[in-house]
Amino acid sequence: MIKLPFSIQYIMESNEDKNRGSAQDNMDQEIHSLTLVLFGNSTSVQFGHDNILLGEEQICIKTEETPRIVPSHIQISGHHVSVFNMIDFTECQLDLVYQLVHENEICAFIFVVQLGQLTDADKKCLEWLQRVFGDKVIQFVMVIFTYESEEECDTMSNYLKKNPVKKLLKKCGERYHTCSKTMNDQSEMRKLTSKIERLFKKDQGQCYTEEMYNKHLGKRKDQKKNESTTKKEGKTESKEKTQGKHWSSQLMSRISEEPNCRQRVLRG
Repeated sequence: MIKLPFSIQYIMESNEDKNRGSAQDNMDQEIHSLTLVLFGNSTSVQFGHDNILLGEEQICIKTEETPRIVPSHIQISGHHVSVFNMIDFTECQLDLVYQLVHENEICAFIFVVQLGQLTDADKKCLEWLQRVFGDKVIQFVMVIFTYESEEECDTMSNYLKKNPVKKLLKKCGERYHTCSKTMNDQSEMRKLTSKIERLFKKDQGQCYTEEMYNKHLGKRKDQKKNESTTKKEGKTESKEKTQGKHWSSQLMSRISEEPNCRQRVLRG
């Protein structure tokens, strides 16, 4: 091992410390700006002027030039938060998804579920998210259970023990939060941003990116291509079998009708 002069070694170590410090500074700076996507069923939220995350509007789509989802911008505990509302999003609006990931890096996908009502429709929302964004998206998902009354909120501990809910939380890395259906409590929103911040740091500042989305699209394209090839091969094999059976049937028919032909075949 070559031993470097003290002065050179000191400079190298100082630069490494600066690089580590710069990376940490960048991460701290990025944490002050959070980009969130909310998805799920509209029955889980209550829109209104006092709804901190969503406001009064449902999905806001700008169509002047290139169609895109317009985020709402809010300040929570010193964080600049951009919220994209994809609640009740449908398959026919997938052209907006590319525009979303092309222009934004997403810190977290917030899955809103009404407390006590984990329905098949809710489960399909998560399936939709995976189908559109890929399996990689699950590491960025946080579940929000919304409640209408304090009494309903008190049942949370029992609700979490139900098997379907346990499976959902296990799939989403046990990441969840509770808040009122109106989403108008500042304290609950501050706790939410704190949890998202911890998730962001745990992922070492990683967000869901356009690159992840493009990789997912590539896999889907390859999968469809393989499925198409398999179907074609299956049809060809089935056609050959059908033709073979037809030929054998014709041959046996001729043999039974022509005794002399039958004898020639048997002798051959």
